[in-house]
Amino acid sequence: MDDIELIYREYYPYVKNYARSLCFDENIAEDIAQETFYKAINNYAKFNHQCKIETWLCRIAHNIFVNTKRRKPTENIDSILNLTSDCNIEESIIKNDNIKIILKYTTELPSPYKEVFYMKTLGDLPYNVIADVFGKTESWVRVTYHRAKQQILERMTDNE
Repeated sequence: MDDIELIYREYYPYVKNYARSLCFDENIAEDIAQETFYKAINNYAKFNHQCKIETWLCRIAHNIFVNTKRRKPTENIDSILNLTSDCNIEESIIKNDNIKIILKYTTELPSPYKEVFYMKTLGDLPYNVIADVFGKTESWVRVTYHRAKQQILERMTDNE
């Protein structure tokens, strides 16, 4: 039981950030992370240690996200980027317009650029964790992330 508690404390931020990169919602990401650890605790005896623990946990989180996505309709981007009433509305509109533009161009990226970009920017996951999730090297992740950023910037400058 001590191993499970240690794993939870150490890897919860990774899993939550990864889930956030998938769903863009703090509450849903927290639910996915909690369900991930629930499933991990129940299936820890089956974990064969052929991959890193964070890779195994992220795969569980990804499966939970996919299952959740199947059950729920897609959310409106406005609900994801909600405006807060306590800040300057003009600044919020400008900021959210920029975020919407970046998200729009990101959704147009082909795989794996889209996923790597989301994991790195929204999930704030380290390169080695993303590499483990994809079964690739860290340099592959760095190159893919850089190319994703370049494609988004090109699309933004083309449409100005």
